Amino acid sequence: MISSKEQLEKAALRYGLLPFFSNKIPGFSVEEMAAPGMLFGEGRDDYGCWEWKGPVIREQTTAYGKFFRKKAGFVSLDLYPDFINYRRHAYPVDQESTEAMILDTIREHEGLTSTELKRIIFGTEQKPRTLKCLADCAKPKRQSLESPLQRLQMGGRLLIADFEYKHTAQGNRYGWGVALYSTPEIWFGKSIADIRRSPEESFNLLVDKLQRLLPGADRKLIEHIVS
Repeated sequence: MISSKEQLEKAALRYGLLPFFSNKIPGFSVEEMAAPGMLFGEGRDDYGCWEWKGPVIREQTTAYGKFFRKKAGFVSLDLYPDFINYRRHAYPVDQESTEAMILDTIREHEGLTSTELKRIIFGTEQKPRTLKCLADCAKPKRQSLESPLQRLQMGGRLLIADFEYKHTAQGNRYGWGVALYSTPEIWFGKSIADIRRSPEESFNLLVDKLQRLLPGADRKLIEHIVS
């Protein structure tokens, strides 16, 4: 059972791909592995798996984002190149899409919080020089950013590099953390996507890894998680 930040990181590294919330494979999630009261810390804001994910991310031993059917989870650094290799093939980005615009914006700024991203796209802040004027395409609606952000994470193009919090005048943190988005190449280095396997080979490697660790799970369910 997970009852510390170190145990959360250890679980993520052991499985290689670990969803945060419950899914079709019983017991295979941080939610189900967390010790009683340790998923959200029973109302406190300084401990629990939900708060430990930030410190685990900063260790850079895992990638974190909405990787599993648009729900959050971890991928270990040793498996992340194969994850990227398969997912970028499975979820291509249309260069004229909102996803492409978001990706270019985040690359230009070398990482942005969701709040900063909305300010750039919907506000008056100058757009990145690599982008075409938004008048050239349909301007996305405010409520439409979440879906393309999820698709970019699912597709191995974006990850969550940290969470930023608001603080009171006394320096006390409050509220939910705001996700800081980055690309795998910015966060881990350009070589993270260098791999000499086909997308299909990467997919099978990831499925086989989980199959060994979850021998009782149906392979089709594991494939559903990986894809």
